[in-house]
Amino acid sequence: MFEAILSFVVMYKYILIFYLFVILFIVLHRKKIDVQGKIIFLYRTRLGISWMDKYSTKYREWVILLGYIGIGVGFIGMAFISFFLLKNIYDLIMVPQAQSGVSLVLPGVNVPGLGILPFWHWLVAIFVIAVVHEFSHGIVARAHKVEVKNTGVVFFGPIIGAFVEPNEKKMEKEKDTVQYSILAAGAFSNIILAMMAFLLLTFVLNPIEGKMTETTGFTFESYYNMSYPFAVAGIATGTVITGIDGKQTKNFQEFSEGLVNKKPRDSVVVEAGGKAYTLTLATNPEQPEKGFLGIKDIKNKVVQTQAFESGIGSVAYYVVEISASFSRWLFLLSFGIGLFNLLPLPIVDGGRMMQTFMHKLKGAEDGEKRYRQIGMFFLMLLVASLILPYLLKLV
Repeated sequence: MFEAILSFVVMYKYILIFYLFVILFIVLHRKKIDVQGKIIFLYRTRLGISWMDKYSTKYREWVILLGYIGIGVGFIGMAFISFFLLKNIYDLIMVPQAQSGVSLVLPGVNVPGLGILPFWHWLVAIFVIAVVHEFSHGIVARAHKVEVKNTGVVFFGPIIGAFVEPNEKKMEKEKDTVQYSILAAGAFSNIILAMMAFLLLTFVLNPIEGKMTETTGFTFESYYNMSYPFAVAGIATGTVITGIDGKQTKNFQEFSEGLVNKKPRDSVVVEAGGKAYTLTLATNPEQPEKGFLGIKDIKNKVVQTQAFESGIGSVAYYVVEISASFSRWLFLLSFGIGLFNLLPLPIVDGGRMMQTFMHKLKGAEDGEKRYRQIGMFFLMLLVASLILPYLLKLV
Protein backbone atom coordinates (compact mmCIF):
# COMPACT_ATOMS: atom_id res chain seq x y z
CA MET A 1 0.00 0.00 0.00
CA PHE A 2 2.80 2.41 0.99
CA GLU A 3 4.73 1.59 -2.21
CA ALA A 4 1.64 2.31 -4.33
CA ILE A 5 1.16 5.70 -2.63
CA LEU A 6 4.86 6.53 -3.03
CA SER A 7 4.75 5.56 -6.71
CA PHE A 8 1.70 7.80 -7.22
CA VAL A 9 3.41 10.75 -5.49
CA VAL A 10 6.60 10.35 -7.55
CA MET A 11 4.66 10.04 -10.82
CA TYR A 12 2.53 13.13 -10.20
CA LYS A 13 4.95 15.15 -8.05
CA TYR A 14 4.82 18.32 -10.16
CA ILE A 15 1.02 18.31 -10.24
CA LEU A 16 0.83 17.78 -6.47
CA ILE A 17 3.38 20.55 -5.79
CA PHE A 18 1.49 22.94 -8.07
CA TYR A 19 -1.83 22.33 -6.35
CA LEU A 20 -0.20 22.69 -2.93
CA PHE A 21 0.86 26.18 -4.02
CA VAL A 22 -2.69 26.85 -5.25
CA ILE A 23 -4.14 25.78 -1.88
CA LEU A 24 -1.55 27.91 -0.07
CA PHE A 25 -2.46 30.92 -2.24
CA ILE A 26 -6.17 30.48 -1.47
CA VAL A 27 -5.48 30.16 2.27
CA LEU A 28 -3.21 33.24 2.39
CA HIS A 29 -5.68 35.37 0.39
CA ARG A 30 -8.89 33.90 1.81
CA LYS A 31 -10.18 37.30 2.95
CA LYS A 32 -9.99 38.62 -0.62
CA ILE A 33 -11.46 35.52 -2.25
CA ASP A 34 -15.15 35.29 -3.11
CA VAL A 35 -16.46 31.71 -2.74
CA GLN A 36 -19.44 30.75 -4.91
CA GLY A 37 -21.19 27.40 -4.78
CA LYS A 38 -18.53 26.10 -2.36
CA ILE A 39 -16.22 25.01 -5.24
CA ILE A 40 -15.73 28.26 -7.20
CA PHE A 41 -13.10 30.66 -5.81
CA LEU A 42 -12.74 34.13 -7.35
CA TYR A 43 -9.68 36.31 -6.70
CA ARG A 44 -10.35 39.80 -8.08
CA THR A 45 -7.70 42.29 -9.26
CA ARG A 46 -7.44 45.34 -11.52
CA LEU A 47 -4.58 43.83 -13.49
CA GLY A 48 -4.72 44.43 -17.24
CA ILE A 49 -7.60 46.92 -17.31
CA SER A 50 -5.36 49.82 -18.37
CA TRP A 51 -3.97 47.58 -21.14
CA MET A 52 -7.53 46.86 -22.35
CA ASP A 53 -8.33 50.57 -22.36
CA LYS A 54 -5.18 51.39 -24.36
CA TYR A 55 -5.65 48.86 -27.15
CA SER A 56 -9.44 49.04 -27.36
CA THR A 57 -9.07 52.79 -27.97
CA LYS A 58 -6.16 52.49 -30.40
CA TYR A 59 -7.82 49.80 -32.54
CA ARG A 60 -11.47 50.49 -31.75
CA GLU A 61 -12.87 50.05 -35.27
CA TRP A 62 -11.02 46.78 -35.82
CA VAL A 63 -12.00 45.43 -32.42
CA ILE A 64 -15.68 46.22 -33.04
CA LEU A 65 -15.53 44.65 -36.53
CA LEU A 66 -13.91 41.46 -35.21
CA GLY A 67 -16.47 41.41 -32.39
CA TYR A 68 -19.32 41.40 -34.91
CA ILE A 69 -17.62 38.63 -36.93
CA GLY A 70 -17.35 36.73 -33.65
CA ILE A 71 -21.15 36.78 -33.30
CA GLY A 72 -21.55 34.71 -36.46
CA VAL A 73 -18.74 32.36 -35.49
CA GLY A 74 -20.24 32.08 -32.01
CA PHE A 75 -23.71 31.00 -33.13
CA ILE A 76 -22.30 28.63 -35.77
CA GLY A 77 -20.03 27.16 -33.11
CA MET A 78 -22.97 26.82 -30.71
CA ALA A 79 -24.96 24.89 -33.32
CA PHE A 80 -21.96 22.68 -34.13
CA ILE A 81 -21.04 21.77 -30.55
CA SER A 82 -24.71 21.22 -29.62
CA PHE A 83 -25.16 18.82 -32.55
CA PHE A 84 -21.87 17.10 -31.68
CA LEU A 85 -23.02 16.54 -28.10
CA LEU A 86 -26.34 15.06 -29.28
CA LYS A 87 -24.59 12.80 -31.80
CA ASN A 88 -22.08 11.69 -29.19
CA ILE A 89 -24.89 10.46 -26.91
CA TYR A 90 -26.57 8.69 -29.84
CA ASP A 91 -23.32 6.94 -30.83
CA LEU A 92 -22.60 5.83 -27.26
CA ILE A 93 -26.03 4.20 -26.99
CA MET A 94 -26.54 2.89 -30.52
CA VAL A 95 -23.07 2.18 -31.98
CA PRO A 96 -21.17 -0.82 -30.54
CA GLN A 97 -17.69 -0.03 -29.21
CA ALA A 98 -18.17 3.70 -29.82
CA GLN A 99 -15.94 5.93 -27.70
CA SER A 100 -17.09 9.18 -26.18
CA GLY A 101 -15.91 12.30 -28.00
CA VAL A 102 -16.23 14.24 -24.75
CA SER A 103 -13.73 14.00 -21.91
CA LEU A 104 -11.80 16.13 -19.44
CA VAL A 105 -8.34 16.86 -20.83
CA LEU A 106 -6.14 17.06 -17.74
CA PRO A 107 -2.44 16.32 -17.13
CA GLY A 108 -1.71 12.61 -17.35
CA VAL A 109 -4.73 11.92 -19.59
CA ASN A 110 -3.93 9.81 -22.66
CA VAL A 111 -5.47 11.38 -25.76
CA PRO A 112 -5.56 9.01 -28.78
CA GLY A 113 -3.15 10.19 -31.46
CA LEU A 114 -1.38 12.67 -29.19
CA GLY A 115 -0.34 10.61 -26.21
CA ILE A 116 -0.22 11.71 -22.57
CA LEU A 117 -0.72 15.42 -21.84
CA PRO A 118 2.41 16.72 -20.03
CA PHE A 119 1.72 18.82 -16.94
CA TRP A 120 3.77 21.84 -18.02
CA HIS A 121 2.23 21.89 -21.49
CA TRP A 122 -1.19 21.86 -19.86
CA LEU A 123 -0.35 24.59 -17.35
CA VAL A 124 1.18 27.02 -19.86
CA ALA A 125 -1.51 26.34 -22.48
CA ILE A 126 -4.36 26.85 -20.00
CA PHE A 127 -2.79 30.12 -18.80
CA VAL A 128 -2.41 31.43 -22.37
CA ILE A 129 -5.91 30.31 -23.36
CA ALA A 130 -7.53 31.83 -20.26
CA VAL A 131 -5.74 35.17 -20.65
CA VAL A 132 -6.58 35.41 -24.37
CA HIS A 133 -10.20 34.40 -23.72
CA GLU A 134 -10.94 36.77 -20.88
CA PHE A 135 -8.97 39.75 -22.13
CA SER A 136 -10.82 39.47 -25.44
CA HIS A 137 -14.09 39.93 -23.54
CA GLY A 138 -12.59 42.98 -21.86
CA ILE A 139 -11.18 44.60 -25.00
CA VAL A 140 -14.46 44.24 -26.92
CA ALA A 141 -16.40 45.57 -23.91
CA ARG A 142 -14.15 48.63 -23.63
CA ALA A 143 -14.38 49.23 -27.40
CA HIS A 144 -18.14 49.60 -26.85
CA LYS A 145 -17.56 51.86 -23.80
CA VAL A 146 -18.75 49.19 -21.35
CA GLU A 147 -16.88 49.43 -18.06
CA VAL A 148 -14.69 46.51 -16.94
CA LYS A 149 -14.84 46.43 -13.14
CA ASN A 150 -12.37 43.66 -12.35
CA THR A 151 -10.09 40.98 -13.72
CA GLY A 152 -8.92 38.00 -11.74
CA VAL A 153 -8.18 34.33 -11.28
CA VAL A 154 -10.85 31.65 -10.84
CA PHE A 155 -10.34 28.25 -9.22
CA PHE A 156 -13.10 25.85 -10.24
CA GLY A 157 -12.30 22.56 -8.53
CA PRO A 158 -9.03 21.40 -10.16
CA ILE A 159 -9.49 23.77 -13.11
CA ILE A 160 -7.79 27.17 -13.02
CA GLY A 161 -8.67 30.07 -15.27
CA ALA A 162 -9.01 33.82 -15.56
CA PHE A 163 -12.06 36.06 -15.66
CA VAL A 164 -13.12 39.58 -16.58
CA GLU A 165 -16.13 41.29 -14.99
CA PRO A 166 -17.82 43.90 -17.19
CA ASN A 167 -20.45 46.20 -15.71
CA GLU A 168 -23.48 43.91 -16.15
CA LYS A 169 -26.08 46.67 -15.72
CA LYS A 170 -24.41 48.82 -18.36
CA MET A 171 -23.99 45.83 -20.66
CA GLU A 172 -27.68 44.82 -20.41
CA LYS A 173 -28.68 48.29 -21.64
CA GLU A 174 -26.64 47.88 -24.83
CA LYS A 175 -28.06 46.58 -28.12
CA ASP A 176 -28.28 42.81 -28.56
CA THR A 177 -25.47 42.83 -31.13
CA VAL A 178 -23.15 44.57 -28.67
CA GLN A 179 -23.96 42.02 -25.95
CA TYR A 180 -23.46 39.13 -28.35
CA SER A 181 -20.10 40.49 -29.55
CA ILE A 182 -18.81 40.87 -25.98
CA LEU A 183 -20.01 37.41 -24.97
CA ALA A 184 -18.71 35.64 -28.10
CA ALA A 185 -15.32 37.37 -28.04
CA GLY A 186 -13.67 34.88 -25.69
CA ALA A 187 -14.58 31.73 -27.61
CA PHE A 188 -13.87 33.44 -30.95
CA SER A 189 -10.38 34.42 -29.77
CA ASN A 190 -9.71 30.85 -28.59
CA ILE A 191 -10.67 29.49 -32.02
CA ILE A 192 -8.36 32.05 -33.67
CA LEU A 193 -5.55 31.05 -31.27
CA ALA A 194 -6.13 27.39 -32.16
CA MET A 195 -5.93 28.17 -35.88
CA MET A 196 -2.69 30.12 -35.35
CA ALA A 197 -1.19 27.14 -33.48
CA PHE A 198 -2.34 24.81 -36.29
CA LEU A 199 -0.79 26.98 -39.01
CA LEU A 200 2.48 27.32 -37.08
CA LEU A 201 2.58 23.56 -36.60
CA THR A 202 1.64 22.67 -40.19
CA PHE A 203 3.75 25.14 -42.15
CA VAL A 204 6.73 25.76 -39.85
CA LEU A 205 7.37 23.23 -37.09
CA ASN A 206 6.30 20.00 -38.81
CA PRO A 207 8.42 20.65 -41.93
CA ILE A 208 11.45 21.52 -39.78
CA GLU A 209 10.92 18.45 -37.59
CA GLY A 210 10.52 16.31 -40.71
CA LYS A 211 14.01 17.31 -41.90
CA MET A 212 15.47 16.36 -38.52
CA THR A 213 13.86 12.91 -38.25
CA GLU A 214 13.06 9.69 -40.03
CA THR A 215 10.37 7.07 -39.44
CA THR A 216 11.38 3.52 -38.48
CA GLY A 217 7.98 1.83 -38.27
CA PHE A 218 4.81 2.46 -36.30
CA THR A 219 3.32 1.65 -32.92
CA PHE A 220 -0.20 1.37 -31.53
CA GLU A 221 -1.60 2.27 -28.12
CA SER A 222 -4.62 -0.02 -27.73
CA TYR A 223 -6.66 -2.95 -29.13
CA TYR A 224 -10.27 -2.82 -30.30
CA ASN A 225 -10.79 -5.85 -28.09
CA MET A 226 -8.86 -8.97 -27.09
CA SER A 227 -10.45 -11.20 -29.75
CA TYR A 228 -8.71 -9.53 -32.72
CA PRO A 229 -5.46 -10.79 -34.36
CA PHE A 230 -2.84 -8.54 -32.72
CA ALA A 231 -4.19 -9.21 -29.22
CA VAL A 232 -4.52 -12.97 -29.89
CA ALA A 233 -0.92 -13.11 -31.18
CA GLY A 234 0.32 -11.36 -28.04
CA ILE A 235 1.84 -8.33 -29.79
CA ALA A 236 2.00 -5.82 -26.95
CA THR A 237 0.90 -2.20 -27.24
CA GLY A 238 3.87 0.05 -27.96
CA THR A 239 5.68 -2.62 -30.01
CA VAL A 240 7.33 -1.18 -33.14
CA ILE A 241 5.91 -2.74 -36.34
CA THR A 242 8.49 -2.78 -39.16
CA GLY A 243 7.19 -5.04 -41.94
CA ILE A 244 4.48 -7.17 -43.56
CA ASP A 245 4.83 -10.34 -45.64
CA GLY A 246 8.61 -9.97 -45.90
CA LYS A 247 8.50 -6.31 -46.99
CA GLN A 248 10.14 -3.74 -44.72
CA THR A 249 7.94 -0.73 -43.98
CA LYS A 250 9.04 2.58 -42.47
CA ASN A 251 5.58 3.87 -41.50
CA PHE A 252 1.95 2.83 -41.18
CA GLN A 253 1.10 4.15 -44.64
CA GLU A 254 3.56 1.73 -46.27
CA PHE A 255 2.38 -1.09 -43.98
CA SER A 256 -1.28 -0.53 -44.85
CA GLU A 257 -0.50 -0.93 -48.57
CA GLY A 258 0.18 -4.59 -47.81
CA LEU A 259 -3.36 -4.95 -46.45
CA VAL A 260 -5.25 -3.35 -49.34
CA ASN A 261 -6.19 -6.60 -51.07
CA LYS A 262 -6.40 -8.75 -47.95
CA LYS A 263 -9.73 -10.29 -46.94
CA PRO A 264 -11.03 -11.80 -43.70
CA ARG A 265 -9.33 -15.14 -42.84
CA ASP A 266 -6.31 -14.33 -45.06
CA SER A 267 -2.92 -14.87 -43.41
CA VAL A 268 -0.24 -12.19 -43.11
CA VAL A 269 3.23 -12.21 -41.57
CA VAL A 270 3.87 -9.18 -39.42
CA GLU A 271 7.34 -8.14 -38.22
CA ALA A 272 7.04 -6.61 -34.76
CA GLY A 273 9.71 -5.99 -32.15
CA GLY A 274 12.25 -8.01 -34.10
CA LYS A 275 9.98 -11.10 -34.36
CA ALA A 276 7.74 -12.49 -37.11
CA TYR A 277 4.08 -13.25 -36.29
CA THR A 278 1.69 -15.12 -38.58
CA LEU A 279 -1.80 -13.64 -38.16
CA THR A 280 -5.21 -14.59 -39.53
CA LEU A 281 -7.13 -11.44 -40.38
CA ALA A 282 -10.52 -10.81 -38.79
CA THR A 283 -13.55 -9.14 -40.38
CA ASN A 284 -13.50 -5.36 -40.41
CA PRO A 285 -16.63 -4.26 -38.43
CA GLU A 286 -17.15 -1.26 -40.72
CA GLN A 287 -16.15 -2.88 -44.04
CA PRO A 288 -16.96 -6.61 -43.85
CA GLU A 289 -15.15 -7.37 -47.09
CA LYS A 290 -11.83 -6.09 -45.64
CA GLY A 291 -9.36 -7.83 -43.34
CA PHE A 292 -8.80 -6.36 -39.89
CA LEU A 293 -5.91 -6.38 -37.39
CA GLY A 294 -7.82 -4.97 -34.41
CA ILE A 295 -5.49 -2.12 -33.34
CA LYS A 296 -6.08 1.60 -32.90
CA ASP A 297 -4.40 4.84 -31.78
CA ILE A 298 -1.65 4.24 -34.32
CA LYS A 299 1.45 6.47 -34.46
CA ASN A 300 4.52 6.38 -36.67
CA LYS A 301 7.77 5.78 -34.76
CA VAL A 302 10.01 8.80 -35.30
CA VAL A 303 13.72 9.09 -34.42
CA GLN A 304 16.34 11.79 -34.97
CA THR A 305 18.71 11.55 -37.90
CA GLN A 306 22.41 11.23 -37.07
CA ALA A 307 23.10 14.97 -37.49
CA PHE A 308 20.68 15.79 -34.65
CA GLU A 309 21.64 13.10 -32.16
CA SER A 310 24.32 15.09 -30.32
CA GLY A 311 25.75 18.55 -29.70
CA ILE A 312 24.02 21.67 -30.95
CA GLY A 313 21.95 19.53 -33.31
CA SER A 314 20.33 17.67 -30.42
CA VAL A 315 19.55 20.98 -28.70
CA ALA A 316 17.91 22.31 -31.88
CA TYR A 317 15.90 19.11 -32.22
CA TYR A 318 14.77 19.33 -28.58
CA VAL A 319 13.57 22.93 -29.04
CA VAL A 320 11.65 22.07 -32.23
CA GLU A 321 10.18 18.90 -30.71
CA ILE A 322 8.98 20.70 -27.56
CA SER A 323 7.56 23.58 -29.63
CA ALA A 324 5.72 21.18 -31.94
CA SER A 325 4.36 19.16 -29.03
CA PHE A 326 3.17 22.29 -27.22
CA SER A 327 1.54 23.63 -30.41
CA ARG A 328 -0.41 20.38 -30.84
CA TRP A 329 -1.76 20.58 -27.30
CA LEU A 330 -2.42 24.33 -27.58
CA PHE A 331 -4.45 23.71 -30.74
CA LEU A 332 -6.48 20.91 -29.14
CA LEU A 333 -7.09 22.69 -25.83
CA SER A 334 -7.81 26.13 -27.28
CA PHE A 335 -10.20 24.79 -29.93
CA GLY A 336 -11.93 22.50 -27.43
CA ILE A 337 -12.28 25.17 -24.75
CA GLY A 338 -13.50 27.70 -27.32
CA LEU A 339 -16.24 25.35 -28.51
CA PHE A 340 -17.11 24.24 -24.97
CA ASN A 341 -17.69 27.89 -24.02
CA LEU A 342 -20.27 28.13 -26.79
CA LEU A 343 -22.50 25.41 -25.33
CA PRO A 344 -25.86 26.84 -24.16
CA LEU A 345 -25.01 26.15 -20.50
CA PRO A 346 -25.63 28.58 -17.63
CA ILE A 347 -21.95 28.62 -16.60
CA VAL A 348 -20.36 29.58 -19.95
CA ASP A 349 -20.59 32.30 -22.60
CA GLY A 350 -22.88 30.28 -24.87
CA GLY A 351 -25.44 30.20 -22.09
CA ARG A 352 -25.39 33.96 -21.78
CA MET A 353 -25.77 34.29 -25.54
CA MET A 354 -28.74 31.90 -25.47
CA GLN A 355 -30.25 33.80 -22.53
CA THR A 356 -30.01 37.11 -24.40
CA PHE A 357 -31.47 35.50 -27.53
CA MET A 358 -34.42 33.88 -25.69
CA HIS A 359 -35.21 37.10 -23.82
CA LYS A 360 -35.36 38.92 -27.15
CA LEU A 361 -37.45 36.15 -28.77
CA LYS A 362 -39.86 35.32 -25.93
CA GLY A 363 -39.71 38.27 -23.57
CA ALA A 364 -37.96 38.43 -20.20
CA GLU A 365 -40.18 36.00 -18.24
CA ASP A 366 -40.90 33.32 -20.86
CA GLY A 367 -37.42 33.73 -22.33
CA GLU A 368 -35.77 33.09 -18.97
CA LYS A 369 -37.90 29.96 -18.51
CA ARG A 370 -36.96 28.60 -21.95
CA TYR A 371 -33.31 29.46 -21.42
CA ARG A 372 -33.22 27.51 -18.14
CA GLN A 373 -34.87 24.50 -19.79
CA ILE A 374 -32.35 24.55 -22.65
CA GLY A 375 -29.45 24.98 -20.24
CA MET A 376 -30.60 22.08 -18.06
CA PHE A 377 -31.07 19.84 -21.11
CA PHE A 378 -27.53 20.41 -22.37
CA LEU A 379 -26.08 20.14 -18.88
CA MET A 380 -27.65 16.67 -18.62
CA LEU A 381 -26.23 15.76 -22.04
CA LEU A 382 -22.78 16.90 -20.97
CA VAL A 383 -22.87 14.92 -17.72
CA ALA A 384 -24.17 11.86 -19.59
CA SER A 385 -21.33 12.14 -22.13
CA LEU A 386 -18.80 12.06 -19.30
CA ILE A 387 -20.25 9.22 -17.20
CA LEU A 388 -22.07 7.03 -19.76
CA PRO A 389 -18.87 5.36 -21.08
CA TYR A 390 -18.07 4.14 -17.56
CA LEU A 391 -21.63 2.93 -16.96
CA LEU A 392 -21.69 1.02 -20.27
CA LYS A 393 -18.54 -0.85 -19.25
CA LEU A 394 -20.41 -2.18 -16.22
CA VAL A 395 -23.24 -3.59 -18.36
